[in-house]
Amino acid sequence: MADPSRGRGRGLALLQALKKSQAMESSDEASPNSTPGPSTAPSVATSAEPQSLVSGTSSMLSGATSIGGRGKIAAMLLAKAQQKPGGPVFSPASDTSSMLSGATSIGGRGKIAAMLLAKAQQKPGGPVFSPASDVSPSLPKSAGRGLKLLQSLQASKAAGDAAKAVERVTEKMAEASVSVSKPPGDERTRKPFREVSDAPPVVRTGTSGTPVEVTANFIYLNVEENNAYEYEVRYDPEQDFKNLRFKLLSEHRQYFKDKSFDGTTLYVPHKLPEEALNLVSTNPFDNSKVKITDLQLVRIGRNHFNEKAGIPIPQHRLEVWPGYVTAVDEYQGGLMLTLDSTHKVLRTQSVLSFIKETVQAEGAGWKKAMAERLVGCSVMTTYNKKMFRVDSIDDTKSPRSTFEKEENGKKVQVSYINYYKDNYGIEIKDYDQPLLISRDSKLMSGSEKKIDFMICLVPELCQLTGLTDDQRSNFKLMKDVAAHTKITPNQRHAAFKKYIEAVMNNETARSRLAGWGLSIAPETINLTARTLQPETLYFGNNVKVPGKPNAEWNAEVTRNHVIQAIDIVKWVVLYTDRDKQVARDFLETMKRSCRPMGINVAEPEMIRLPNDRTDSYVLTLKKVITSDLQIVVAICPSARDDRYGAIKKICCADNPIPSQVINARTLMNQNKIRSITQKILLQMNCKIGGTLWNINIPFKSAMVIGIDSHHDASRKKQSVCAFVASYNQALTHWYSRVVFQSKGQEVVDSLKECFVDSLKHYIKVNSQLPERIIIYRDGVGDGEFKVIQKFEIPQMEICLSLFEGEYKPRLTYIVLILKLLYSRYDFLIVSQKVNQGTVTPTHYVVLHDSSDMTPDQCQRITYKMCHLYYNWPGTVRVPAPCQYAHKLAYLVGNSIHQTPSAVLQDKLFFL
Repeated sequence: MADPSRGRGRGLALLQALKKSQAMESSDEASPNSTPGPSTAPSVATSAEPQSLVSGTSSMLSGATSIGGRGKIAAMLLAKAQQKPGGPVFSPASDTSSMLSGATSIGGRGKIAAMLLAKAQQKPGGPVFSPASDVSPSLPKSAGRGLKLLQSLQASKAAGDAAKAVERVTEKMAEASVSVSKPPGDERTRKPFREVSDAPPVVRTGTSGTPVEVTANFIYLNVEENNAYEYEVRYDPEQDFKNLRFKLLSEHRQYFKDKSFDGTTLYVPHKLPEEALNLVSTNPFDNSKVKITDLQLVRIGRNHFNEKAGIPIPQHRLEVWPGYVTAVDEYQGGLMLTLDSTHKVLRTQSVLSFIKETVQAEGAGWKKAMAERLVGCSVMTTYNKKMFRVDSIDDTKSPRSTFEKEENGKKVQVSYINYYKDNYGIEIKDYDQPLLISRDSKLMSGSEKKIDFMICLVPELCQLTGLTDDQRSNFKLMKDVAAHTKITPNQRHAAFKKYIEAVMNNETARSRLAGWGLSIAPETINLTARTLQPETLYFGNNVKVPGKPNAEWNAEVTRNHVIQAIDIVKWVVLYTDRDKQVARDFLETMKRSCRPMGINVAEPEMIRLPNDRTDSYVLTLKKVITSDLQIVVAICPSARDDRYGAIKKICCADNPIPSQVINARTLMNQNKIRSITQKILLQMNCKIGGTLWNINIPFKSAMVIGIDSHHDASRKKQSVCAFVASYNQALTHWYSRVVFQSKGQEVVDSLKECFVDSLKHYIKVNSQLPERIIIYRDGVGDGEFKVIQKFEIPQMEICLSLFEGEYKPRLTYIVLILKLLYSRYDFLIVSQKVNQGTVTPTHYVVLHDSSDMTPDQCQRITYKMCHLYYNWPGTVRVPAPCQYAHKLAYLVGNSIHQTPSAVLQDKLFFL
């Protein structure tokens, strides 16, 4: 079975949905005639006997999950195919076929063909063709070690200390393994197709709130009755690169007016003629632009942009390309096209021009400066609009350098100058420029290991993309960009209408859809949403503040006492000589601002630094931090990542103490210094253990957990996973942990330790375990759903069983995702107000629920949790524990790069 972590789109999932039911013909029957030399023959295999694609006794596809892409449509077509005389004949599937289990999320164009083929009716007479070769089922790499292992581990509950028991569970998990044996007999024996059956959608709808009519970015796809044919395409000699496979097949486009091809499996809405079953193609070097032919949109990544409609912003040397994000999937209402507008911000400046500016500005230190500014950035090649990540800059290479290329069956050395001249007609002007290096890896055909390779790019032919940190801090620039990218709901809907009209008025696009029996609806869908009642907020001195429609309470939080104020008695302020007045103004403003909030602030120890070097801050902090110090405030003359990271590393890991780093420039505006100081004071109160506000929580004994991850730029192939759990009844105090996750390592190995430790801390504070646990998990890909359901959740349940007694709390596990999946218990919430652009709902999928919560209650507690993020006096897009976890993971991954001290685990030190 295909690894779910591999690429998506173009029907990759079909390998998982169909299980590639039949083996190849015997070698003498299957050997195609091929032409030697540079030619490659894609062979479309046919079968010796007719096969049936539907049978009442065929086994069902178990655990099928959401699938999407262009291939989705083919599946719907075949699903509706009616029995017609004279069509192709398929023999019935065996009733002894084994059940295909462990199917993972699939997507791409082939999805639809899978559904179509599975439901096609038996038709007498006609052609026969070979199904894709059998692919033995295997567990996903990160899917744990199976249900049997979990059951055996469940029985291994140990008495005594919970941490030791968890360690024993981990050891047993490491020792266990699962092997999947191949079916007995000849591997080339033909296997029957399995019937694909989608589980009916689970409808769990809430009723609370006021109904409101809305429209969404979904468009119905109308599906007519039609046929679809599946072929397996083989190449002789074998071709490893998928792009070349597409190129070779497209040379024979006269046979494939409408097709869906994923590099191996081909779907067409008509039977191929006999002469199309053995084709010969010349092996070219593919360098064409990747475009949607009908609408002339340039593909960048997975999205498509209109280059001709680019909007120049000349004063900032930028250009904005409008584009679309599209996906096809099946929902409760049927097959739909998901459509959204997007934008790509490009810099009109070439990388070579950027390098020359840096050399002129930095002089001898240009190499280091250029590496800091370019490495990790994305560039786009101007000749074929492809995106590449810059991994390094090689000044030992230039366009004069050569690389090996195959021509007429011989390997020759070609310079970059001649290569671009011969293939693109481009004359490189600067022969001495360094080359950009981009590294990548590809999975080669017939191998499970990826092959690393290096791509050399000419800076003169590359265009910078995205914005730098300096550009993002430029208010005027961001305002000019936002005028084109943050569009209103009406503008967004108009963009959808424009897309629909472009498709409906384009004869080529219309006929392409019609070839598959598809047509697009003229309007986006209408839905009935519900507006929930606003939440009442509670401040100190028993002050109640009714919720507002805009869900913000900035004025109320500065006029009322906080729920729990921690007096700031012993603290220090670090500043440079040039920021002496800024430090004084800040202190005076804080004294005036603290009283309305009920926070007492004593005089700090003011420490003037000799300069603003990072070492000055670090050495001073090491001297002044003592055990009785509450918090450190460092006022820096400017924003510098290296200095910020050094300060946070000292205060969060080496000499643990809550810290507040302030950019002096933000305090220089006298009109804003009061509001900024108020926010800083609230942050400081949270960092040392205070509580700002709370809301009514309907559960007496509950723990809410947030989990998120972030890539650590300093640790290759590692990411930071942050775990945040509440430990008081009001859900306002948080225990946090951070673990580093290696690529390929099972997440649960680290999470279960965090889970057990958070429960221990809950017992320490409350003298009891929580009766209810709600977990919000962010940063999860679609392919990880089965891993969580089959392995992660059961392992967490095992952790619960390690505690004394029959501890079985009501557990709810909710995942936050971007893609919509129709077959699960899910809901969407717009929890925040936006002043610019269009708001995007947050999608919640309930993967596990052993509680007694109704959909209304589950949605309400989720909405409540969006009110408790103390870095913003209003609701946020995701529940507070997820936002806290994101903040912590970002701080560790970008600045600290190591595990924070356990001394700070029970405080919001990372705000």
